Amino acid sequence: MDGDQMNLEDKVLSVKVPTDGANCTGSKYSGKPVFFGRWYSFCPITCEHNSGELPGGVWPENPSDHQVQDSFPFSIGFSSNEGPIFTSSNGVLFAKGHPFPSVKILTLHRSNTFHLEAFYADPNELPPGTSPKISKFTIGPFQVSDREKVKVKVRVQLNLHGIVTVESALLIEDHRDDSRGNARGTSENMETDNDTSSDVAEETAADGMKKGKAMRRQDLPVSENVYGGMTEAELSQALEKELQLAQQDIKIEQTKDRKNMLESYVYETRSKLLNTYRSFATELEKEGISRNLQQTEDWLYDDGVDESENIYSEKLDDLKKLVDPVENRYKDEDARAQATRGLLNCIVDYRMAVGSLPPSERDAVVNECNKAEQWLQEKTQRQDSLPKNADPILWSSEIKRKADALDAMCKHIMRSKASGTRLEDTMEAEQRNKQDDMRVD
Repeated sequence: MDGDQMNLEDKVLSVKVPTDGANCTGSKYSGKPVFFGRWYSFCPITCEHNSGELPGGVWPENPSDHQVQDSFPFSIGFSSNEGPIFTSSNGVLFAKGHPFPSVKILTLHRSNTFHLEAFYADPNELPPGTSPKISKFTIGPFQVSDREKVKVKVRVQLNLHGIVTVESALLIEDHRDDSRGNARGTSENMETDNDTSSDVAEETAADGMKKGKAMRRQDLPVSENVYGGMTEAELSQALEKELQLAQQDIKIEQTKDRKNMLESYVYETRSKLLNTYRSFATELEKEGISRNLQQTEDWLYDDGVDESENIYSEKLDDLKKLVDPVENRYKDEDARAQATRGLLNCIVDYRMAVGSLPPSERDAVVNECNKAEQWLQEKTQRQDSLPKNADPILWSSEIKRKADALDAMCKHIMRSKASGTRLEDTMEAEQRNKQDDMRVD
């Protein structure tokens, strides 16, 4: 067959052009389209780069009414498995300089699955070595009720990014007794109405359809094969490679972070050893830690420039084994003072809360408080006799355990008292009395 004939009418979007020519970049606009990756067509006037002047130096009365439109720099053709699809004027579907985005609706007559191919119509417009093939679209599968060809409306779009696609395909099958229905030609028509139902109505009116006709409408599947694109196997391999590279990047970042952590630890520990930890380390410890810090620093800038994450972690752990005893002494000094205050407050609270208890329970609570207080005094005296760079004989954790044990014992004693007064109420009353006495003083 000679080819599929069609009528053209395109849908185009447009934008306003600034009146001062501020967005005009590149070469001068001289009334012809200028290509900057896209063609830009100006109508009915053009502007000159950075000058804001028209030929003759005169602007029209209302320059804001003029518009700029994107124009496609190549000619796009379509063909089907029954022959080429072209227009009567220039033989292509989207001519060079065609505004986009643009939509064309092809009205074809087919009886089963068919193919459409998009290609660059003029290879001379392409860079050397570029294949003119773009994509192959498969429309179907579908079945018709008889062997006659049925109408299939194919919506083709040249989208905002300059990519040609087949958006959708709609099968329209008429069942009627009108003998004229068998007189359909083999030519293809192209329409531009976006509303498919309107197209069907117009076709129905043109064919002189009678009332009571039956019509079947069905959306057909459309699949695309991009020439030069990746196969499923290649895509799967690429995704797997991407995952490997991503995991490799994560490993590199983790190694870098561990190296930086080791380097920071060397510098911070050296500074603390001269200041914060100075009183909490013996001379022998200072000498050993300083020597290891220096060795680690030298290693980092020599053999340790490019090591694994595990090696950096091992180096850091080795340093911490030397520094942790000194750091623990430093941290426990403040923690021990805080724990001591907590135990003393617990002793004072229970001594004040026993006023309403029977003598036996009161004596038991007071006795527990006295024993805890005596234990704390003895331990504190021994601890104060030690230098700061010696390991403590009284750790803050030990004091906290003593306070918890005293609290548990006193509560147990007070729960077994004869009166029904709740322990919490007793302690709250004693606390209020203490505050009242302070206000009187």
